[in-house]
Amino acid sequence: MAEEKELAKKEIELAKSELRADVQKEVAMVKGLGVAGLCALWAVSLMLVACALALGTVIAEWAAALIVAGVVLAVGTVAGLLGWGKRVKTPLEATRRTLKEDVLWAKERLA
Repeated sequence: MAEEKELAKKEIELAKSELRADVQKEVAMVKGLGVAGLCALWAVSLMLVACALALGTVIAEWAAALIVAGVVLAVGTVAGLLGWGKRVKTPLEATRRTLKEDVLWAKERLA
């Protein structure tokens, strides 16, 4: 019975440590997505200003504003892709694997 308690205690410790690591990765992902969202808002604002300038008068300033907005949108896209890549793809992977092994071990031991 002591072995089972020790095993359960170690499983809980593993789950806690893995959960901490997963949360840190999720925070990094949220930061990247936050930058992407902010850049997207800026891009939309710049594009709207560019459209207003273009409609008001047909001069080179509106083209420059559209180019700047396009660059901001590109930066936002890259930040979003980088943030998305940092997400946790399989949460508690090691814990799940060891729990499956422990279930098999317990079944063999009880059989």
